[in-house]
Amino acid sequence: MEESVSVVLLDDGELDRVRVILERMGAEFVLCRRPGASSEVPIARDLLVCTGRRALELGKSEAARVADGARWLCIHGQDFGELRARLRALGVHYLVHPSVDQETLRLLVAMLLHDRDERRTTARLPLGGEARLTVHGDTHAAKLVELSPTAARLRVEAPLEAGDWISLELPPELRGAALDALSGHVARAEREAGAKQGMSIAVELDPLPPDATAELEAILSGAHPGTRVSALSDLPVKKSGDRRRSPRRAYRRRVAALTKADAEAPQVVLGHDLSAEGIRIARQPGLALGQRIALGLYGTAGGAPLVLEAEIVRDHGARGFGLVFRDLGAEQKAQLEELVETLVPLESLDTQTRIIVSRVLEPQKP
Repeated sequence: MEESVSVVLLDDGELDRVRVILERMGAEFVLCRRPGASSEVPIARDLLVCTGRRALELGKSEAARVADGARWLCIHGQDFGELRARLRALGVHYLVHPSVDQETLRLLVAMLLHDRDERRTTARLPLGGEARLTVHGDTHAAKLVELSPTAARLRVEAPLEAGDWISLELPPELRGAALDALSGHVARAEREAGAKQGMSIAVELDPLPPDATAELEAILSGAHPGTRVSALSDLPVKKSGDRRRSPRRAYRRRVAALTKADAEAPQVVLGHDLSAEGIRIARQPGLALGQRIALGLYGTAGGAPLVLEAEIVRDHGARGFGLVFRDLGAEQKAQLEELVETLVPLESLDTQTRIIVSRVLEPQKP
């Protein structure tokens, strides 16, 4: 059996930025520097990252060096229709221009590694473009961090609040004849960690007319020439052997987090998604890798919370913390699976609110 590894970075000296991202994420990866033949490149189980030139070389070999269900990311300085078509035919999933900023690149790598169940029709696209946002008659510079057919995530130095209606002028390279701006309501607004002014906001977008919808779809599908991050192919979903044994469901709900510092006044943060193995929540002061947290998950039959213990095992940066449930009993597992089944899939988010009440437990000593 051929050697395989979670992430393969096929680098000719141009992808040090990706190496830094993988190292800081703690990802299992192999760095292949200028291999003489494609057969020398290990099989990537989860993600292969290379330049466009290397991708075309791999395409000439008998088999591309990616396992079933793995993702393929190319970073290349040239971007034109013929190249996109050739890479798409090879099965490359994303083409990224080297000019993209580091935060956008990190978001994309994290998404490809961790969002194993997300379908292309609803996947968000990291963009990193400079935009302008208007709220209450005032205009502010903003960064368009991520975009999907129904939502956007922005970074702005303005005191916005949930419920604010905004108009968003798209980055110049993404504007078209029918689409130069988006509008919608702020679904949540969170202070950036360590920032006095910076806010991270999520916006639920207003519906668009058909011609503008078509241009938005072109941006998200990789057909628009102005994107620095371009989706080329549908992302695969691993059907077997995947580390996630049950599907994630939408749990983008408020989370009341009870920590030692605020034992009498829980802070409200946001949950993102839930499975029978774990949950992802928004960043919260006082939480750190290795901590055990008691979670009370509401939404079970009878209205009483399902109290579970979870450990923070992954720091997704701006995307929050990943937690894994620990030491679940048989009855707890059955109740959790029942709760997950009541939630809507990630492809179809509703607006129903559930609360998770949590408190921090002492980290267990080794």
